[in-house]
Amino acid sequence: MSLPSNATSTSQDALRTVVARAAKVLFVAPEEVDPEVPLVEQGLDSILTVELLESLNGVFGQQVRAAEVNEHPTPRELAAYYVQLTGGSDGGQAQPPVLAVVRECLAEVLMTEFDPTMDDSTFADLGMDSILKVELISVLNTRLNRSDDEKLLNEHPTPARFAAYLAHQTGDEAPQPLPETFVVIREAVLEVLPETPAAAVTPERSLRELGASSLDRADIVAQAMHRLGIQAPADRLAAAENLGDLATVLEQSRDRG
Repeated sequence: MSLPSNATSTSQDALRTVVARAAKVLFVAPEEVDPEVPLVEQGLDSILTVELLESLNGVFGQQVRAAEVNEHPTPRELAAYYVQLTGGSDGGQAQPPVLAVVRECLAEVLMTEFDPTMDDSTFADLGMDSILKVELISVLNTRLNRSDDEKLLNEHPTPARFAAYLAHQTGDEAPQPLPETFVVIREAVLEVLPETPAAAVTPERSLRELGASSLDRADIVAQAMHRLGIQAPADRLAAAENLGDLATVLEQSRDRG
């Protein structure tokens, strides 16, 4: 079974992102964040505002400032503002720009926050050897549904130049990232199975193939549902043959919720 296509509107996608990121900085479950209540009334102070904006600006590729949060105080209003800035509209999808995706994948591979001022540094200067380049390409291919070779990193040796190459290959538009449900599942897998390479967590693989025991599998599914703020039917979870199927089940449960 293929991964689910995202049929929700731009505003719904953006709202989910804002709520999820706000929940993370507030240390609460996503369902505890009220889209209609100003974030400051939900515990967001000036320091947490900076942390939230660093996260959201990285996702949407914008430079929203704290003062602008005061003008768009609720999660719904802030999400709509990001949609406006990214040129989204109902019926489309607000996807992170290619460079933002490359930065996120670099941070994952290097296991550290990626400084945007390093966009023009070579991958070698960033401390990437041949093994890390292979891992980066694998993560990017999984995230963006591509099949690139790591040799391209030598032809386009900086994050900015490689992102420009990817954008050109896709008509100057961001490639379609995998659904959020799969990204959340992968994060749960890497926490429960820390020895698993990120590149090995693909839609075609099953939790059993990744070495997860029955307890591990239950933990991974429980963590993913908690982060997404949903509950999926046990029989449908049990019927999922691979991570792609599992992402579909969670996506459909979220849409029904």
